[in-house]
Amino acid sequence: MTDIVGVRFELAGKVHYCDPSGLDLSLGDSVAVSTDEGERLGRVAIAPEQVIHSEIRGPMDPVLRKIDD
Repeated sequence: MTDIVGVRFELAGKVHYCDPSGLDLSLGDSVAVSTDEGERLGRVAIAPEQVIHSEIRGPMDPVLRKIDD
């Protein structure tokens, strides 16, 4: 099973499940994600070890890179 992270693009927004693309991501990391609307900046709200894989459906947007704060 591939790793999955939950990313929020807004402070109290919906969590979007994304493919971490092999990056070592942790809760609170700032990331850039490739979406249908272009590149968006967000923050990891659910770490890979916290995601329940059975609830995930469909393709996921890839994380492009980790952003240093």
